[in-house]
Amino acid sequence: MTSSTLYGERLSAVQSELGRCSASLLVVGLSSSMRYLTGFTDEPGERLLVLLIPREGEPGFVVPELYAEQVLTATGLARNFVWADHEGSHHALAAALKDVARWPGPVLVEESLWSEFLLACQRALPQHAFSSATPILAKLRMRKDAHEVELLRRAGAIADEAFRRVLETPFAGRTEIEIAAALADAMRDAGADGTAFEPLVASGPAAALPHYRAGGRRIARGDVVILDYGCRTGGYRSDISRTVVCGEPSREIRAAHDAVRDAQQRAVNAVKPGVAAEEIDRTARDALTSRGLGDRFIHRTGHGVGLDIHEPPYIVAGNKTLLEPGMVFSVEPGVYFPERFGVRIEDVVVVSESGSVPMTAATHELLIVG
Repeated sequence: MTSSTLYGERLSAVQSELGRCSASLLVVGLSSSMRYLTGFTDEPGERLLVLLIPREGEPGFVVPELYAEQVLTATGLARNFVWADHEGSHHALAAALKDVARWPGPVLVEESLWSEFLLACQRALPQHAFSSATPILAKLRMRKDAHEVELLRRAGAIADEAFRRVLETPFAGRTEIEIAAALADAMRDAGADGTAFEPLVASGPAAALPHYRAGGRRIARGDVVILDYGCRTGGYRSDISRTVVCGEPSREIRAAHDAVRDAQQRAVNAVKPGVAAEEIDRTARDALTSRGLGDRFIHRTGHGVGLDIHEPPYIVAGNKTLLEPGMVFSVEPGVYFPERFGVRIEDVVVVSESGSVPMTAATHELLIVG
């Protein structure tokens, strides 16, 4: 399938959903959703650049003049309203919205659209109600196609290689930031486009903080170290967590790691089509509770991974979304002991017809680093 065919099918699917829910229009800002739907992406900025998808008819952009040729070349969409810096975007946006918002019903807005741009759309269309586009976009993006899965698998393989490489040099005496940099370098050397997010390297007491960022602390003998990192390949991301120990682990550390490893494996084994997302969370939580560690598990079990590092489906209590083949998400239970240490093990999995397939294969054993 050519890229133009792929993006054409995705835009058509959005228009079908707009018709199904009797919405007038979808407005998408510079975001992963714009990339998903058209292939064009850039960093969001102060210049208004939005994709307009009407219920019927040809989608197009409201685009600054300096991006106009780039957008046309990348997307092939020609129904564009171009504005120049000295003019400002107001008139182009108003003309575009008047042209495409021809049907009654709400205007749906992609969640990352800047408030300034949302307010401008509302001023231009005072007769329309505005609502979130998340239900439509999440429904379309949650199931990955074969090409997306292959990119995610490649990103996972690079993360595995980075884990192997970073363990080749002892940790003792090095800072968390140095380890984080080594992970990033190893992923780029292995073919990654860049990191999926700023690598988390948490040692000693900091390992009890689930989203602690790498700092200047020097790793010492006896420290537990959580490595949580990933890369980007073709826009798609990997996300992996492993826990290692600098020196011989205590019995308590081993017991905590064994409990998390068991909970993570049970949760992965529970992944099957037709199972509710919340059941995967419950499986991991029940396994830790049975070992007296339920109160040490203080976050959801997972989140979807794709063009964004956090996206639906969320593996959390109360999410009754039924798993389907092609859904991709992390499974990452952890336990945390404030001011002492923490343990987390994470793999991204894709739902298959009969179960799940992990995207990463690095060992779950508790490894000792020098």
